[in-house]
Amino acid sequence: MTDLARPTRVLVVDDDPLQGAVISSLCRRLAYEPMFANCFQAAADQIVSGGFDFITIDLSLGDRDGVELLRLIADHGRAPRVIVISGCDRRILSATVRMARAAGIVDAVSLPKPIDLASLREALILKASNQGSLRPGPTQRPRPITSEDLLRGFERNELYPAFQPKVHLATGQVVGCEALARWDSPTFGAVAPDEFIPLAEQSGLIKSITLQMLRDSVRMARHFLELDRSFEVAVNLSATLLSDTSIPEEIEKELEEADVPAQALIIEVTESTAMTDIARAMDVLLRLRIKGVGISIDDFGTGYSSLAALARMPFSELKIDRSFVKECLTDADMWKVVSASVAIAHQYDMKAVAEGIEDAETWRALDELGCDIGQGYGFARAMRRDAFDEWCRHWNRQHSLAITSERHQA
Repeated sequence: MTDLARPTRVLVVDDDPLQGAVISSLCRRLAYEPMFANCFQAAADQIVSGGFDFITIDLSLGDRDGVELLRLIADHGRAPRVIVISGCDRRILSATVRMARAAGIVDAVSLPKPIDLASLREALILKASNQGSLRPGPTQRPRPITSEDLLRGFERNELYPAFQPKVHLATGQVVGCEALARWDSPTFGAVAPDEFIPLAEQSGLIKSITLQMLRDSVRMARHFLELDRSFEVAVNLSATLLSDTSIPEEIEKELEEADVPAQALIIEVTESTAMTDIARAMDVLLRLRIKGVGISIDDFGTGYSSLAALARMPFSELKIDRSFVKECLTDADMWKVVSASVAIAHQYDMKAVAEGIEDAETWRALDELGCDIGQGYGFARAMRRDAFDEWCRHWNRQHSLAITSERHQA
């Protein structure tokens, strides 16, 4: 948040003195303190000194461009709201904002030239809730985590599946969940999957962990199948296991021991994983499909082989990556990706699942688009088994009452 002991400071970066004067004048009317920089180096010197709440940047700065300044701002960690201004094509403006956010400037917006003063005023007033917050650094550990630590944690049952609900967008009912591996270590605290999964793959422990996640997940699903025979649980499969031709039999064995039908299980693989060794992956995935297990292509659209993967692999579900879904209502290009992905999924007779739904507006828009299932913080985060059970009971009861009320009104 802005320091109340000083005025709100704005750095106006533009090589056009007239436009700089217009922006500065508006800032003064808002009781802000503007500072003008008419070239890259002058702006860079001011950015290094810091202390700005807003920075407006014209992408064209003579012999340099504003993109270089965006990188400089991102490198300084505490990012102000950045307003990118340009007469460039709308798609260039949108791409610049996406680049800024990817670099760590979480509060970045764009305005086209000629500047609409009402829009500029709004951009200078509205501040994101995370404005000025420091980007999280790496988690501090007492020492690096080793494969021996992971093995010890696995043997002590410190690893477990957390379940994130999947909701049918048209009815609001929970139709399944995704099991996500978690590790709560008494020594290292909560260890992110991005940290321990690569370690498990390198050490050869990934198969044991995956089968344990699978075992716990299908046993959880058995309870929900008594209430809803269409309930499905999804479990992620590592790239290293797609070359293990014994995996289909191992999975079938776990399903039989839990007395859970194959149709209740979905195996999720990323498109890059599936395309690493197509022949081996096809062997494993096709045999799973023959047994009745669903196969989901995760993070769809983030790689370069999506359509090739869809054409070759026996997928039954397509998961649209959260990076597209999160901004689909504010970015026309992202909306086109989401729309095309839903259409492609249905053309291949697959369910379309949108990850990263965080609000009711996105839920409604995707439902109207024809997307089948949603997942994201707008519904719930991943939870332990008991919390998931309770959440599902409460959620389904609420939506059952809402549907009954709508029918009575009709």
